[in-house]
Amino acid sequence: MPNSAPDPIADAPPPPTDSVGRRLLAAVPFGVVLFGTWLVLSPKRDLFHLGLGAATAAAVALLTARLVAQPPSLSAPHTGHTSLRQMPWLRFVGYLPWLAWQVVVAGLEVTYTVLHPRLPISPRIVRITAPLPHTLAKLTLANSITLTPGTVTLDVEGDTFLVHALTEDGSRDLQGGAMSDRVSSLFTAGDDSPGT
Repeated sequence: MPNSAPDPIADAPPPPTDSVGRRLLAAVPFGVVLFGTWLVLSPKRDLFHLGLGAATAAAVALLTARLVAQPPSLSAPHTGHTSLRQMPWLRFVGYLPWLAWQVVVAGLEVTYTVLHPRLPISPRIVRITAPLPHTLAKLTLANSITLTPGTVTLDVEGDTFLVHALTEDGSRDLQGGAMSDRVSSLFTAGDDSPGT
């Protein structure tokens, strides 16, 4: 029988898969944070509302864990496991105040535009190209744009974001790329490890 060359596909080890139990366990910390936030924000403490808050927090944590597992992986290279533990949480701590400031500034600009006697709006649809490394990064950028008053993300296809902007200045700011650069830096390896 002639010697055949080894088949790299057949000989490759199967990709690591997270068991259901492991995925549930990985979602617990985020679910606890969400439920804690709900407890702080909700004045209702009866059994029905507590159960509803816990169920909602658990569902969001599980769905978010699935989103984190979208390719390419956020996992540490040596483990192959993907979970919310590999999220760059500390980078988000720096991003959120910056985003909040953008929301405040854009809100003031929209307020000025709407209350101005000449109503100087110039609505437009713009395309923004932002090559982001992960599905969650694209979601973060799309939601950040939509949270900012005067802009709404209409569609995302590949690396292209279709955005409605209320004013020319708003569209120019988006095309400048400051927000997409910030989001990209959240998911790009820097000085800290992916888990920080």
